[in-house]
Amino acid sequence: MSLHLLSDLLDSHDAIEKAVLDFRTRYEIALSTGDELDVRRVLALAAGFELRHPGVQVLDELDAIQAA
Repeated sequence: MSLHLLSDLLDSHDAIEKAVLDFRTRYEIALSTGDELDVRRVLALAAGFELRHPGVQVLDELDAIQAA
């Protein structure tokens, strides 16, 4: 595996991790403020993200936040 390909894979992984963290943060804020519209918006965006990135389990993480 070339270093360029490995670098691209790491960049992609970092971008996905950042996006998941952003979803978690937005969801926690929406839950804490009681903004039901924003809660639904974040869930819809997370569902779309999961469709574009198979194997990423954003909705499961958001469900765990809500259950806590």
